[in-house]
Amino acid sequence: MNAPVLPPLAAPAVTTREGWLLAFTDLARPQFEAAGAPLPDRVRVSVGFPSKGNRSKVIGECWYSEASQDHAVEVFIRPSLQSDSARVADVLTHELVHAALGKGQGHGPKFRKVAQALGLVGKMTATVAGPGWHEWADAILEKLGPLPGAQLDDQAQLEGGKKTQTTRYLKVTCDCCGWTARVTAKHLGLEGGVQQTLSCPVPTCDGELVQS
Repeated sequence: MNAPVLPPLAAPAVTTREGWLLAFTDLARPQFEAAGAPLPDRVRVSVGFPSKGNRSKVIGECWYSEASQDHAVEVFIRPSLQSDSARVADVLTHELVHAALGKGQGHGPKFRKVAQALGLVGKMTATVAGPGWHEWADAILEKLGPLPGAQLDDQAQLEGGKKTQTTRYLKVTCDCCGWTARVTAKHLGLEGGVQQTLSCPVPTCDGELVQS
């Protein structure tokens, strides 16, 4: 599909990531109209971790209007993508296809048709920008300039945050009553080279805890 010629674009004055993402969304609306999948009026776009957390491999997520108290569609883009504005924008385009089609379509035939019409290529669950996408999106990116802010290293330890658990816990079982627990290698004396004997904590049991 040949992308329609965009009218001259005014450069919105954006100073925040959310402003940039919303500006891209609004300037991309004609492309979605031409692809037969107009975007809903109420769309919010933010930078944030997906619902499964920073350890998830999800880079973009669309929450449909049914989840919002004011019935707006909410899109989230992973903050570790922020160093590449074009990549952020093509991930946003993918999520906006979900927003346009609504709940229940997944990455099926309707999604494929619209995504390909917008120039997205590759596996539909993990699309990337193709030449057709750049035909219309590059003009928007040029007008908007770089995405404000900086990339967030989502694997870095945040000060005051919960530290990654590095201690390895070993399972021990009572050789008499079967009571189980997990203890550190230090408790078993394994780090010092001399294994210790731990007694079962059950008052009525005389068994010993052995590694299992």
